[in-house]
Amino acid sequence: KLQDNKQIVKIQVLPPNAWKSSKDDDDTSTESGGEEQQTPMLHRAFQVEVLEGTTLTDVAKFGTGKGASTLGEYIECACSGIMACSTCHVVIGSEEWFTKVGEPCEAEQDMLDLAYFPQPHSRLGCQIVITKDMEGLLIQIPASANNLMDFVPFQD
Repeated sequence: KLQDNKQIVKIQVLPPNAWKSSKDDDDTSTESGGEEQQTPMLHRAFQVEVLEGTTLTDVAKFGTGKGASTLGEYIECACSGIMACSTCHVVIGSEEWFTKVGEPCEAEQDMLDLAYFPQPHSRLGCQIVITKDMEGLLIQIPASANNLMDFVPFQD
């Protein structure tokens, strides 16, 4: 599908309830080093249509394609996408996808350090620009977000 010479890319999003805790009765989950490991329940994922060249946060805030409004319910984007918060924190679904998406720059990593329960494959949605080769990308939305924008002392 093309729109303005740009392809529509379909990605899969796992909302927080799509991950089963190791505390649930499921032998496929394990505990490692005291940290909770989670197993995805892929049947709970929803599809999002993204116009290539668009960031995840722009889709969440302004997208009109399939799944965009649902994504917007999960991603807050408190700083409007300027990498000044971590409310658009997502986790890339696998090492293979993380390689395609790319590692965060140092400034992004600094914000990810403040995110809710950051993972090795964490990224900020405002820094992920969707490309054609990300068709089928799998991302997880964390169970919560740390919104440090609420604590910024603004002067009148």
